[in-house]
Amino acid sequence: MKKLLCFLFFAVALTTSVSAQTPIATLFENMKKEFEANPSKAIQDQAIEDYVLVSGTGYIANKQQIVNLFKNVSKVEARFQDLKLRQFGNLVIATGREFSVRHYSNGTPDLSTDYLVTYVYEIKDGKLTYVSGQHTVPAAK
Repeated sequence: MKKLLCFLFFAVALTTSVSAQTPIATLFENMKKEFEANPSKAIQDQAIEDYVLVSGTGYIANKQQIVNLFKNVSKVEARFQDLKLRQFGNLVIATGREFSVRHYSNGTPDLSTDYLVTYVYEIKDGKLTYVSGQHTVPAAK
């Protein structure tokens, strides 16, 4: 009986530790939810002033251009594949493949995107602040 109880305790402890999110993953999920709900506001409020995004087509956009790009987007649905979050001091680098759908409020048809991404964030006041991003169009198979 004692061995069974020890085994059950170990199994529960292992399951709990494997399923628990890291603090960085939690910050990323919180940031993602805010972006999905209102992308223009999220960038306006949470990106540094000299934020830059290099698009998959090679276009380089600053913070105001990204805010304007999303001004008629009512929400975004984003999903990541092979997401890796790495922390270096107060910087977080996120890499992976992002699939997203932009839903527009002005009648523009939804836009689906598929990019390999690298995003850089700074941890500031318990949140992730957007520093820079890069999108790359995946190679054709």
